[in-house]
Amino acid sequence: MDTINQLRGLLSAMDVSLQKLLEVEDQKTMILEKGSVDDLNALMNSEQALIMECNAQEKRRLVLCDELNVETVAELIEKYPDTINTIGPLHESIGNTVNSIKKVGTLNMKLIETRMKIINFLTSQIGVMSDNTKYGKNARIV
Repeated sequence: MDTINQLRGLLSAMDVSLQKLLEVEDQKTMILEKGSVDDLNALMNSEQALIMECNAQEKRRLVLCDELNVETVAELIEKYPDTINTIGPLHESIGNTVNSIKKVGTLNMKLIETRMKIINFLTSQIGVMSDNTKYGKNARIV
């Protein structure tokens, strides 16, 4: 039962970390729409710290689940039905947050792809990017 309590505490911490990560993803969307590279770099540093925190929590979750002879939290709830009221809501909240992070992440990737297409188009229009660009002695495009 002590392991289940540890797992409950860990899942609660994971839920908080994932909520913070979702907030960062939402901020990233606004920054990508604005186009601020400096703001994006600063945000990515905090995002990286949160991802590392989530990875450490996930590793600990795997250890605790292994101690309980289950692979997933859903399997734990099936095996120990009395945990449905304590661990069930955390499991559901984490699942919802992860799904939200995936949706926002997909949107952010589309924003990045769109920006890259625009940059490639503009640079090709002004002649900066060419497959056969050659430079002379003075580093000028020939």
